[in-house]
Amino acid sequence: MNIMAIANQKGGCGKTTTTINLAAELGRQAKQVLVIDMDPQGHASLGLGVSVSDRDLPGLYEVFSDEANFYDIVVSDVCDGVDLVPANISLAMLESLLGDQPGRERQLLDQLERFGGLYDFILIDCPPSLGLLSINALRAADQVLVPVEASCYALDGIRQLLDIVNLLKNKYRIDLPVKVLPTMFDSHTRFAQTVLSQIREQLPVGISGVRVRHTVRAREAAWFGKTLPEYAPACTAAEDYRQLAEELLNATLPARVTYIDNEPLTEDMTMKEYAEQAQRQMVVLTFDDIDCHRLQIAGDFNDWIPDRDIETRHINGHWQKVFTAEPGVYEYRLVIDGKWQADPTNPSEIPNELGGINSLLQVPVHH
Repeated sequence: MNIMAIANQKGGCGKTTTTINLAAELGRQAKQVLVIDMDPQGHASLGLGVSVSDRDLPGLYEVFSDEANFYDIVVSDVCDGVDLVPANISLAMLESLLGDQPGRERQLLDQLERFGGLYDFILIDCPPSLGLLSINALRAADQVLVPVEASCYALDGIRQLLDIVNLLKNKYRIDLPVKVLPTMFDSHTRFAQTVLSQIREQLPVGISGVRVRHTVRAREAAWFGKTLPEYAPACTAAEDYRQLAEELLNATLPARVTYIDNEPLTEDMTMKEYAEQAQRQMVVLTFDDIDCHRLQIAGDFNDWIPDRDIETRHINGHWQKVFTAEPGVYEYRLVIDGKWQADPTNPSEIPNELGGINSLLQVPVHH
């Protein structure tokens, strides 16, 4: 799961256009993508053909207030390979809801850790502000993409975003890579080149190799609730977003450095205690094609006691088993409606002492 926050507090720089068209291109390349519209204006939802005027449409407000399950608010297949968490009218009240809640800055992260494992990419369209909605998006993200139009305010907007990223780094000990994407770009103007040079020289950010060129087709597509690959696949910006998707797919993502489930170290924690905690990794096993009433798991990681220390999730027909284990190779079996057997979805197997077959699971070391 690769989570990208698409953010810039300056409006009109192409955040939403980038979100929906990058998602559409990733979906065209057989990736499962979730778009989360965190902007109360709901432009990403509108651009994907979902009206935000429906007052009965549940959203993140209902999830964070425990009135709805996360998967209850997902709109499936808004375009090929792309699902959507739409904005609705209650999203405007979300900051006041979160204001007094403990852990208010990680509410979205908690939901994605529980329910986001079915997606290859999650793209979060942030609002043009740096309040709690944007902070929740940044807290959940593995990386930040900053669409930037060549203007005299471009550097100032990036600096303010970097201030928030640095605050998160200091408070939660996470190091979030930031990349700038030039949008509405005119390569023939000296000013556009000057702005890029100043960003490169003055700010500690990466710069995408893609320059998204200006085209009226992007506005037309949004008006009709379509993506550029659907509406005008041959236009210049559609080609640019294809290149951006390729860049993302081919890139080696800089590591998002986290410590102990993203929580800051406590002053009384010894380095030995920290090292012991940090060794254990979260494991999420997803089973898509097992039709049963009850699914349990047992292995070396839980002393072969079915579902001991295991969290079970059953979401839209998908079973998930969630637990923690130290890095290493483990043998395990499933118990499907009371019958012990190897995992039919896992080709890695080994004979066991009783003449049967155990499945193999490798938990890697995360640095």
